[in-house]
Amino acid sequence: MSRRLSDQELHELYCPLKNAKSALFLVASFSIVAFVSWKGLHKPLGHRSLVELLFAILVAAMLAKVLAAFTCFRERLAVGAIIVSLVIGVVAGFVPAAFSKHAEMVKSGKLALSLLGLLVSLTMLVQSARNPSVDTSNAGTSIGWKPKQIPILAVAALTLLVLGALLYFLPFRQ
Repeated sequence: MSRRLSDQELHELYCPLKNAKSALFLVASFSIVAFVSWKGLHKPLGHRSLVELLFAILVAAMLAKVLAAFTCFRERLAVGAIIVSLVIGVVAGFVPAAFSKHAEMVKSGKLALSLLGLLVSLTMLVQSARNPSVDTSNAGTSIGWKPKQIPILAVAALTLLVLGALLYFLPFRQ
């Protein structure tokens, strides 16, 4: 019979500030969300179905549990940005008439939230890469970058370069 993890144990296991895999997952997720939000700037707000509403409620409840379990400010900021973006998308999808005048502002706000989350997750990735628990095989033998930290920082730099290139070279469609 398996034992249920407490909130503290859950935080210790999945904390993006200490676990590079969790931080890398956040960076990848926010990169995808930022790209989709950017590509959706020129599209009208879509109508949502009841199934999407139920799914959004389920996801928001799971994220609220994670928000309560995490204790670090940056983790809570990233999860809070996800929740706010989700709520904005669902409300705008179910009441498009109320947001028709402000559709551009809503879409720009969702893009800003995803870019904020991406920036916060990149800082968590860099901190987890600098954390000595990433590579314990030769801990304390050198002060410089450890071999497992270099690919993590390369992914962070590549993500920033790709998003920057997309925003610079691909024009907005009006």
